[in-house]
Formats: sequence, C-alpha cells, structure tokens
Amino acid sequence: MGDPPGDPQSHWVTFMQFPTLIPGNFIRRPNRFTAQVQLESGEWVTAYVPTTGRLTGALRPDCRVWLEYVPGETRKTHYTLLLSELMDGGLCSVNAALANKLFAESFFQGQLGMFPYDTLTPEVTVKQSRLDFQLSAGDRICWVEVKSVTYASGGTGMFPDAPTGRGRKHLVELADLAAKGDRACAVFIAQRPDAKCFRPFEEIDPDFAETLRQVHLAGVEVYAFRCDVRLSEIKIAKSILVDLS
Repeated sequence: MGDPPGDPQSHWVTFMQFPTLIPGNFIRRPNRFTAQVQLESGEWVTAYVPTTGRLTGALRPDCRVWLEYVPGETRKTHYTLLLSELMDGGLCSVNAALANKLFAESFFQGQLGMFPYDTLTPEVTVKQSRLDFQLSAGDRICWVEVKSVTYASGGTGMFPDAPTGRGRKHLVELADLAAKGDRACAVFIAQRPDAKCFRPFEEIDPDFAETLRQVHLAGVEVYAFRCDVRLSEIKIAKSILVDLS
C-alpha cells in the first residue's frame, strides 16, 4: 500500500499500541477540553480531553479512567485522558483523533476490503475545508470522511453526541464530489466494543441525521465499524450494520 506523502507507513501502524497508562477515577469535566481525575495515590490532576464531544455514557462520576503522561513545556497539563471503563464493562477510547489513525492503519494493513486503493493522502483541501482522506488507484478516486463514535445505547452506536454543523458541511461536500463522479464515503468508527450497529443520533442532531440520509440517497456510501479496546491497544474489529431508517 502507498504511504502518505512525507510520512512513513511505520508512523501509521504503530500508534495503536498504548504506552503504559496511569489509572485513576474521573471526578468531573470543568469544560469540554479538561477533566479532573483522582489518581490511585490520591492526587488530583487535570487531564486534557482529546475530543469536543460530550462523552455521554463514556464518562461518569467516579468511573475508572486511564491517562497518558505527556510532559511538555507548552502543555497546560501533563496528562491526556485516553480510556474510560463503561458501565457494563469494557473500555471506551475517548480520543476522537484515533478514529482517523485507526482507519489509516487498517487501510495500510489491507483490512478494509471495501477500499481497494493503492494510496492514502490525509487532510486534503476541498473548497473551504479539508476532508480526512483521499484514496486513489490510477484514475480512481475515493473521498473519505471519518467520524469517531463514543456513545452507544442498547448495542447501537450513535453520532454525534453533540450538534455538529461542521459534520453536516462535510457530508454535503461528499455529496458534491459524488455528483462529479468520484466515490465518496462517510465512515463511523465506534471506539468501544459494545456497538453492534450504527445509526445517526437523531435526538441530538436531527439536521445531521437528515443530511446523512439525503447524501446517502445522492450517492455517498456509509460504513461503520466497531473496535476492540484494551489497556495495551485499540484496533478496528469488524464492520457493523448501518441503520439510516
């Protein structure tokens, strides 16, 4: 498989191995980018939360969480929140950026049979914004926008868990590209093991749900996957059913 320009394939295929993580208990989330966590030593620390979503169901008072220690002079906190323990057991990855890396890794390892292309280029500018990936093989082009799913109920993963105008904009851009003859796909990756199917979270963002249905009718393909999540690693496990009804 081809590598992203200027970015060796090894960069994309080693990330899923987590470093040694620090356990603690979630206390509260003062704002969407930070969480207060009590470590096993009793110390309270502030951790960066790498997602803008609400993480409903993934973060609950006193739930078990795991942090990565990331020191740096430019960071406001030396900790990043990576995993949480779900109410019914199992782990959820709360790092939204990992969804893109999971997709890229699986692509390079040849595990995504529905994407038979040679080259992956990340963050390609289209009009006034950037789409996550452009895949290509010869003159065949496929555009992919990836979304991270952290909410699930009754075995159904749902996105978004907060209204997203940016997400709707990306769907419309995919539809425009499909209308021009390119292949265009929206991919939803549930970073938790209990999602058996996927649907848009109509109750949270009915506009996104309706836009997803409309662009699908206009030629945008929709796929969803769930992940296996462990303290040592995370990886895409299998594709799951998409329900747009």
